[in-house]
Amino acid sequence: MDDRRLFTVQEANDLIPFLSERLHDLGDLNHKLLECSHLVPSQQDITLKGGIPTDPEYFSHLSELQTLVEEVCEKGCYLKDLESGLVDFPTLWEGREVYLCWRLGEPEVGHWHEIEAGYAGRQSLDPDPAS
Repeated sequence: MDDRRLFTVQEANDLIPFLSERLHDLGDLNHKLLECSHLVPSQQDITLKGGIPTDPEYFSHLSELQTLVEEVCEKGCYLKDLESGLVDFPTLWEGREVYLCWRLGEPEVGHWHEIEAGYAGRQSLDPDPAS
């Protein structure tokens, strides 16, 4: 294991207000990007016109999205799925690294899974593995 941050359940739960706000903002930005994606020219159009035309609104939203993703990742957790707001938190349990797992809309971190298992392998935190 490298220098990644390891979370307790409480530390992960403490981030939920921050994450909820960022994930709602990310969802809004993602929706805006999809709405204005028709404004971004195709690669063929760019090549034919000899440059890279950019739509300022599209690239502004894209830049905001990147900033928000970086803010989330700087906390040490992993944004696994933007659409569902799925976030994993590395933790140590019974001598091995696993992920605490939380999804936007859940009141607290209530699940964990093996690193390889992903969301499909979520198990309830009972007993609490990270405290």
